[in-house]
Amino acid sequence: MPEISQVHASMALTNVSVAYKNPAFIADILAPPVPVRKQQDKYFVVDSDRETFRSTPDYRAPGAAANEVDFSLSTDSYYCNDHALTSIVPDEERANADPAIQPDIDRCEFLSDKIGLNKEIELASLIQNTATLPGRTLSGVQMWSDTNSTPLTDLEAARADIIEACQAVPNTLVLPYDVFVKLRTHPAILANLQYTHGGVPTVDILAQMFDVERILVPRAVQNIARPGQSASMAYVWGKNAFLAYVPPRAGLKTLAFALTFSWNNAPGSIHGRSVESWRDDTRKGTMIRVQRYYDQKIVCKDALYVWKNAVA
Repeated sequence: MPEISQVHASMALTNVSVAYKNPAFIADILAPPVPVRKQQDKYFVVDSDRETFRSTPDYRAPGAAANEVDFSLSTDSYYCNDHALTSIVPDEERANADPAIQPDIDRCEFLSDKIGLNKEIELASLIQNTATLPGRTLSGVQMWSDTNSTPLTDLEAARADIIEACQAVPNTLVLPYDVFVKLRTHPAILANLQYTHGGVPTVDILAQMFDVERILVPRAVQNIARPGQSASMAYVWGKNAFLAYVPPRAGLKTLAFALTFSWNNAPGSIHGRSVESWRDDTRKGTMIRVQRYYDQKIVCKDALYVWKNAVA
């Protein structure tokens, strides 16, 4: 009987391949995109002194002038930096690629994923800077991984702080995967749900209990090892958690804790994104470049509350 190796030549399958990809990023959910016409410009900040919420006597005596009031109008600025990466598809690779390998598409997805990862890391770094943002660093028994901690009380206190500071009811709770795993098995959480839901609570059940529209559980990871070394994976969002108000979309006189200014009129771009390819005869290949212009900014820090080191 012939051996299998004699009747089948080893080759790559045409309908399957293995690829390592990050789960869906959440940066554009938390910081809604704002299409802008210029790479650099200003935007208005209306009534930053909260004059709207100040009580002013409005009684007017006959023949007297009414009390005159007004609100402040200031500006802030953005600058959409250029974020671009390139890769080459050598002629030899294109000529020898099996059907399961699509060199041009694979390169575009690879470059897009890397730019998306950098965007995720950048926003996570901005939010985790608790030195300038409302929040607190948990330690010891305060950490939600401790069975004696009080996550429900902590959440209500943060909600009250946000409502008092900017009059917006926070609607988004972000629990990175490590935090989510610890929190959903916390004794206080399970005790709260023991008569209404059995087993370990889901994301939707926790959102209902915490009275938020949604809970996001980011699982994006980054390889923190040096090039050439074995991969060392770490969660982008770490072990911090935060509560925020995120509007359905960005718009005029709309409150948001963060925005992403996207230069949609960048040369050659479609909605602020561009993919270009050109021949490089010197290197005997096709160069592919993926490019995005954007600026992520925290525009209303009062609409955010951060728990740093939420779990051990």
